[in-house]
Amino acid sequence: MSHSTASSLPRMSPPNIVQGGMGIGVSTWRLARHVAQRGEIGIVSGTGIDTVVVRELQDGDPHDRCRVLADYPDTAIAEDLLDRFYQPEGRAPDESYDLLKMHGFEPSVRSQRILAATTFTEVRLAKEGHDGLVGLNLLAKLKRYTLPCIYGALLAGVDIVSIGAGIPMEEARQIPKLAAGEAAELGLDVDTSQAPDVDGSFAYRFDPADVLDDPPTLDRPLFLPIVSSDVLARILDTKLPDDHVDGWVVETPVAGGHNAPPRNKNYAEDHTPLYDERDEADLESVRALGKPFFLAGGYGSPRGLRFARSVGAAGIQVGSLFSLTDESGYPEGTTRRLIRRLHRGDLSVSTDGRVSSTGFPFKVLTAEDTLADEEVYAERRRVCDLGYLREPYLDGKGRLMGRCPAEPVKTYESRGGDPDEAEGRACLCNALLANIGHAQRRADGPEPPLFTGGDALENLPLGSADDPQYDADDVIEYLYGAVRSGQGGKEGTQKHPRPHPAD
Repeated sequence: MSHSTASSLPRMSPPNIVQGGMGIGVSTWRLARHVAQRGEIGIVSGTGIDTVVVRELQDGDPHDRCRVLADYPDTAIAEDLLDRFYQPEGRAPDESYDLLKMHGFEPSVRSQRILAATTFTEVRLAKEGHDGLVGLNLLAKLKRYTLPCIYGALLAGVDIVSIGAGIPMEEARQIPKLAAGEAAELGLDVDTSQAPDVDGSFAYRFDPADVLDDPPTLDRPLFLPIVSSDVLARILDTKLPDDHVDGWVVETPVAGGHNAPPRNKNYAEDHTPLYDERDEADLESVRALGKPFFLAGGYGSPRGLRFARSVGAAGIQVGSLFSLTDESGYPEGTTRRLIRRLHRGDLSVSTDGRVSSTGFPFKVLTAEDTLADEEVYAERRRVCDLGYLREPYLDGKGRLMGRCPAEPVKTYESRGGDPDEAEGRACLCNALLANIGHAQRRADGPEPPLFTGGDALENLPLGSADDPQYDADDVIEYLYGAVRSGQGGKEGTQKHPRPHPAD
């Protein structure tokens, strides 16, 4: 279907629920498809999707990517992926994963084609067997992955693109170009301090004609930027053509994953961000923009849904509850262990202002045997072999390069980075892949995980210590106020910079 106006987004019931895009491979196609089949909005994560797919291929292709790649129009890159990575019998347990070449700021066309193809498989799997709405979630911080991922999603018929962790102004302008088969680009904020004589701007460029000989004209997906305040929503609404933004997801700082930095720029001594009333969005101002909006972060309850509807929102975005369902990308043993420990009170949620290389605060579950454990963090040898969170800089020869404060400190410093910026940083790339059962095998053992989730998990309303399991249907029924007997059913209270929205 064509998505040309804001009115294309259903404003009423259903959908009331957007299943949030989470981490690397947590909001998997299985979860998004199930939610979309229920008449709500299912979202897949595009972050790290190229690595997720090639690791699945090396593990014997448990999710039938080979079948979907056979339908991809760029047959040469599909065959190349299978020839290089597919192992029908899977890897040996102690075998390391073969890696893709790191996607650069001036990448090879082959690398862009791989990104498009792997994103295509995720969206196509999510859309099979129903006519519901499926979206793609991306991070504005990861600009060099955005355009190829969106194009692969467009080829798979994605309905919605949702981008957070930044202000996706340029992205909104580029999506219609990609749908039209035209070349697109995103500006890069490059550190030029080591090459001060170099002038000019920098951009990441992607051309659909490098993927397909005759790029088709495709439907423009709905665009739902994730914003932390009414101010950002108004900026986007003012500076962009009306048909470039179809609605908003307004997210508070209690949401899982990355959060917006506090507007007051205040942090405690342990780097915990200190939010105040300035971080509270004026929902009436958002409503006055005249487009559908969803509330996220602390609204994942029947009470939160009722409040959202009472202030004119189309509904709520829910991530953390869905992250522990049977359909999420976490292995079954992981979800059951986390649910059991949450109900026993063995885990808490903290907001860490240092752990993410992006500089954004990041929610962390304080679990043993993960990077949230100081001993585990100290023992892990720093390595940067995936590079999703690398930042661009010009070296002394004027070459566009990348560095990450979570890489070895001496390496980071040799590339012009401030060693103080490396303190407390963790490799989210490897840790989030470990979360979903794709930990890289090192000489001293597998990469440790680092779990994330919103504050609401501390009062998990589903599952129990004795029966640590629930599915996406349970979440939807709970949110609509029809919790199955025998499950928690408590609405809970969350840590929040302001009173709970329904109080």
